[in-house]
Amino acid sequence: MHDMTDSLPTSQLALNGVSKSFGATRALDAISFEVSEGEIIGVIGPSGSGKTTLLRCIDLLSDIDDGAIRYWGQYDVSASPDGPTVKRDGEAGPDSLEDDAATSIRRDIGYVFQGFNLWEDRSVLNNLTLAPRIVGKLRRQEAEYMATELCAEFGLEDKLRARPWELSGGQRQRVALVRALLMHPKVLLLDEITSALDPVLTFDVMEAVRKLQEKRMTMVIVTHHLHFASRLCNRMAFLEEGRCVQIDTPETLQSSPATLSVARFLEILEETR
Repeated sequence: MHDMTDSLPTSQLALNGVSKSFGATRALDAISFEVSEGEIIGVIGPSGSGKTTLLRCIDLLSDIDDGAIRYWGQYDVSASPDGPTVKRDGEAGPDSLEDDAATSIRRDIGYVFQGFNLWEDRSVLNNLTLAPRIVGKLRRQEAEYMATELCAEFGLEDKLRARPWELSGGQRQRVALVRALLMHPKVLLLDEITSALDPVLTFDVMEAVRKLQEKRMTMVIVTHHLHFASRLCNRMAFLEEGRCVQIDTPETLQSSPATLSVARFLEILEETR
C-alpha cells in the first residue's frame, strides 16, 4: 500500500520553516516537509495543534509569518515584513503576492472543507459547474458534461438536480470532492472531511478518497481517523502546539513514536476507533 520507491516524482509542495501566529499564539512553528507528486500526507494531532491553519497557509488563505512554500517547482512564496512575496521560476523578483499571483497558485489547489460549503439554494449540478464556468471559462455544456461524468464515478449520478439540503452528509461531502476535482487541481487538501459523519457515511467518503488514491492524486489530509490514514497515506505528520513532532510512514509512526505524546495520542485514537 505504501510504495515508497527510490524514484519519487518531483515535489508538488515544499514547506520550509513555515510559521504562523495569531497574536501571542504560535499556531505553526517552523514546519518543514515536502509532498511529492502522487504522494498522500496525513496530518494528525490534538485539537489546536495547527492542522487546519497548515492547510489554510498552503492554500494562501492565511499569510505565513516566516518561512517559505514552493509550489510545483514554479512558485516560491516567502514571508516578509511587508507581507508575503512570490518569485516565479525564470523571472526577476520577488514581487508582492497580489491577487492575480495568489489566484494562479490557488487555482491548482483543491480544498475540501469540513463543512461542505455548498450553495443550499442551488442544485448539485449548479454547485459543481459554477467555478469551472466562471474561473475555468468553460462553456455550460462542457462543464455540465464533466460534472455528470465525475458524479457517475462517485455514485452521485441521480443527485444532479437535488439541492444540497436533500442529501445525506456523505453525499454532500462527495459533492464537495467532485467540485474540487472539476478544477483539475495539482494538490488536494482535505480538512477533517469525515468528522461530522456517522460510520456508514464515513465509509462512503473513504471509498471516494480511495478512488483518488488509485488515480495518484497528490493529497494532504487532516484527519482523526487513524485507520483511514494508515491505509491511504504514504507518510503521516504529527503536529503538536504548532510543531511537526514526527513525520514518518504510518507503520513507523505507530511502531516507533518519537515522543510520549505521540504514543499517547495514537493510543487514544485506537481506543476510540
